[in-house]
This record gives sequence, C-alpha cells and structure tokens, in this order.
Amino acid sequence: MVVVVGAGVAGLACARELARRGVPAIVLDRARGVGGRCATRVIEGQPVDFGLPLLHAGSREFGFALDELPEAGRVPGWPRRVREPRLACQPDAYRTGHRRMARHAGVNEFARHLATGLDVRTSTRVTTLDSEGARVSAIARDGRRYEAPFVVLATEPVEALALAEPLVSGWPGARDDLARLAALPVVRTLTVMAGYPPSAPGPRFDVWYPLEATMVHTIVHDSSKRAEPTQRVLVLQAREAFSDERWEHDDESWARELLWETGELLGRWAERPLWHRSHRWHCARVRRGHSLGDTMNFESPDGGCVSLCGDAFAAANGVEGAYLSGVALAERIATLPRVREALRGSGED
Repeated sequence: MVVVVGAGVAGLACARELARRGVPAIVLDRARGVGGRCATRVIEGQPVDFGLPLLHAGSREFGFALDELPEAGRVPGWPRRVREPRLACQPDAYRTGHRRMARHAGVNEFARHLATGLDVRTSTRVTTLDSEGARVSAIARDGRRYEAPFVVLATEPVEALALAEPLVSGWPGARDDLARLAALPVVRTLTVMAGYPPSAPGPRFDVWYPLEATMVHTIVHDSSKRAEPTQRVLVLQAREAFSDERWEHDDESWARELLWETGELLGRWAERPLWHRSHRWHCARVRRGHSLGDTMNFESPDGGCVSLCGDAFAAANGVEGAYLSGVALAERIATLPRVREALRGSGED
C-alpha cells in the first residue's frame, strides 16, 4: 500500500494512477475537503473560485484528464476577455495551443472528480513521519498511524520539508536534495472575495492583471463564469510584495486596502461590497522558473521510501504540473520490481 499525504491535484492524481495500476493507496488531508489550491467556496448560494481561477492544458495528457469532466457545466475558452495577459503568473495559459476552461460549479469539481472511488480521509492532519524497517508511518495529530512501504508527500514544499527532513536527513543522498528543497522560493498570496448586487457595474473583462496597481495583482470577475449568477463577485489576488509586507497584519486591514485599490481601478462601487471574505495562501505557487523539474525520492537503508510530488517537482506549471507530477510518481512506484512482485503474490497483477 501507499500512503499519500495531501489531497490536492498532485496527491489525487498519484493515488488514482496507483489504483488504476492495482496498487492500493490511502489519501490523507488536513482540510475538510479535497482540492488544495483547486478551491471553490459557496458564498450566499453561489460558487466562488478563490485559488485557481481556471483550468488550462498545454499537454495532451492533461487535456484528456480535463475532458473526463462532463460536458454539462463546462465553460470552454474562459476567460475570453483578458487584460494584460503577459503579466499573469502563468502567461502560457493565454498562448495559442493551450486549452482554457472554467466550470459553472467551480474548479474544485475537477479535484472531486479525481477523488471518485479513492480512499480519502479528510480532516486528518499528519504531523510526523517515522520508520521501522522497510515501512514508513505517517502519524496524525490524533495519534493514528498510517503505515506503508511508501509515503508520498503531495503537500506544499514548506510542509513537505517539515515532515520529511527529521526522518530522512540521515538517509543516503538526502542532504543535497533537502538543501534544494529548502532553497525553493515559494510565493504566498493574500486573497479577497467580494460580493456585490447584480445591479453593480459589469467589468468589461473576465480577468485583469493591472499594470498600474501597486497592491492588486489579479482581479477575477468570478461571476462571469457562472450559469445564473445572483450576485456580482470579484476575486482579488494581491501582489507578492504586498502579501509579504502585510502578512502579519489582521485580515480586515489588508482586505480593506485591496478593496480600496480595486475601487481606484474600477470605480468607488468596487470598494464597498455587500460582503467580503479573506484567505491566506501560504504557498500560492513556486516562483516562476524555479521548479525542481522532477519528483524527489528518499530511500532508507532498509528500503522504506518517502517521495515528493507536486507542481514544485514538475516541468509544467500550476495544476497541470501538479497532475503530471502525481501521475509520473505513481508510474515510478507501480513499476518497481518489488511492487510488481507483491502484486503478483496478491493476485492483483
């Protein structure tokens, strides 16, 4: 069996590919639901994407995965009205050859699709890793132990390092990889979701990356991808420098600053929503151009293995990189001779 820590797209893709190859897996996540940054919240009865605003594919493999979602509910080509796409965190999404889409029900629908049929345990925070012989244990905060020859960490890089380092630092060849992981630059982001009456002015864009802003990096007209929106909704993602400067401030203070600048850009109506919610992304993404490019694997002298996957360990960016990384790691585990031998012994090969 394989224990996967993290029910974001990378962890779910890894567990699903393992299951497809006959390798049983269990997925643990500290949150109440699956998806990670593929996040959707229902506010006042309407879905709001407050992590990834869209799904996009540059590869055939990830394109096929998106095609598994039902045709009903698909918003193909969204966003169509994009201002300053060259300033996006992932400008490739807007280039010829990349498919883009949104979902009426929110991007989290993709994560929930990947989780179908898997053994996923949410509200399970893993705090420690331990090993004995050829087996590794993921130990939850409530003391439960989940033991297997392979533990996959599909979490944000900072959390993966905190879990892996105490256990694997003395394992062969681990020191250099741990140093690379520790040096990986991640971007944290402050986010505001804001709701307005349907009579509020309709922005003439789906997504805008305003060059002239000093605090706001992205304005997403989230309600433009909903089937029958009952309210106007904007999602504001802060610039990296602003997020770092205000990280220790209370949520209301930096939320009001972001709303004020949005009002400067769109009109004073945008400064005064009917409601707003705040969220902190401790790792919104790996800084562009710094991905490690491949999964990371640590093996003990006794044969226990801890592996890391996610967009930080992929050549592609964002959710596509996370998905491809999870699939690649599952393929690597499932084709190991000792795994194939175990499956043959159990009659599952």
